[in-house]
Amino acid sequence: MRACTVRWLVILGIVASTSEPGVSQPTITAVVNAASFDATVPRGCLISIFGTKLARAPASANSVPLPRKLEDATVLVGDLELAAPLYFVSPTQINAQLPFEALGDTLSLIVTTAEGRSQPFLVRPAASGPGLFTRDSSGKGPVLALTPNFQPADAVAPGQPLILYATGLGPTDPPVVSGNPGATQEPLNRVISIPEVFAGDYALPAPVAYAGLAPGMAGVYQINVTPQFLASDRLYLRSGGKLSNTVQLPLRAGQNVTNASGTIQAVYPAAQDGVGWTPYLLVVRFTARMDIGTAAGPFAIAVVTEGSASATITIDPANGSVEGLLPVPTVASRNFDFSSSPDRRLDLFTCLAAGSGAMSAIPFPGNIIPLSRVSPQELQALQLLPLPNTPVAGSDIGLLRVQGQAQRGATFVIDESSNSALSVFAAYVPVRTLCARDQVTTLRLIIDGKQVASADVKYTVGGSPSLGGQL
Repeated sequence: MRACTVRWLVILGIVASTSEPGVSQPTITAVVNAASFDATVPRGCLISIFGTKLARAPASANSVPLPRKLEDATVLVGDLELAAPLYFVSPTQINAQLPFEALGDTLSLIVTTAEGRSQPFLVRPAASGPGLFTRDSSGKGPVLALTPNFQPADAVAPGQPLILYATGLGPTDPPVVSGNPGATQEPLNRVISIPEVFAGDYALPAPVAYAGLAPGMAGVYQINVTPQFLASDRLYLRSGGKLSNTVQLPLRAGQNVTNASGTIQAVYPAAQDGVGWTPYLLVVRFTARMDIGTAAGPFAIAVVTEGSASATITIDPANGSVEGLLPVPTVASRNFDFSSSPDRRLDLFTCLAAGSGAMSAIPFPGNIIPLSRVSPQELQALQLLPLPNTPVAGSDIGLLRVQGQAQRGATFVIDESSNSALSVFAAYVPVRTLCARDQVTTLRLIIDGKQVASADVKYTVGGSPSLGGQL
């Protein structure tokens, strides 16, 4: 396994440049996962600390083990005030590692500079908090994926080995002192809990050959994985029951179809439909048309949104078979009973702003939404959907398994008159930013590795509750 060097810190987005130096007492405003920007951070995770007057001037670590002080800045963690390893400091951002050695259910973070100490910022370390690094360091969009030769993976096909980089994957065996790099030869620092890698909207995780600290790097984990099936470009991790940020793989377009086209739209919500709770119902309708090649092999159609609200259709023209898996609400959720759902239904009409500026909302009692809060438009949208025929344990959606036929050399169509059972589906999607008024989610149609249609769904959060209908 080839050792990675500190030069990859720039590629991984750990190092950034910021504003002019500050000259007064530091203030911390947020602490997040440095890869995903999620607020869930476990011990050993790389974190980004945001605030003001956090350092006199920008400075970066240039070697490992990582220093505990850069410029005039240190980060003290926990009751023992352990000095955190530092990758980068600036007046408005610090990138550091939350020490494995910091004990306690709640940890205080204090930034010290020549001008003084910040007020403590409290963090509750999570058991798990995976985050995938992306190419533009935003936590969204194209994932940072390399080939086995450590070159950027620009066109990924099923069966192609990949190297991914993440943080927040927890302790390793053998363990490593915070700030120290992963071993460059055996025994390598493998994670105790191997993450699951879900790629391409395939139901099963991809085989992982290695998951552990990246050789020569501190707090950065390397995952060697080989996706077996890629219906879409979505990729995420699951570690310790916690999902990472969802990112995108650059897909290699297949050669199985020609003249591929389609349309996609949200049946619900429309721009005039106010969303009153989260996760909210998203109903999608699409069409697709393609000419299947005379020598075509298996390929897939994917309709991608957010969360679990995606549909996949696999086509094997050599066998003449089509199988679609579409999410649709369960009987209980159609009656607005989410008492068995793992997701709390938050009443967005109760949005509150905390003193820190964070937003919160009150959950519905028992996770059951009263009919007085259900709009006629949502009831109409639910009536378009068939019931699931394949249950999903512990979920408020099931799967509708639909089978059909497709042949080489023929045209395959999905619309309201041909293969219509494949053309509509629905699931529950979290509101992107809690209590923000106007928001957008994007729908994408991918055929044989190529995006052929997309649509932005604009919706309004909150408003006056609509009068409910009768079920």
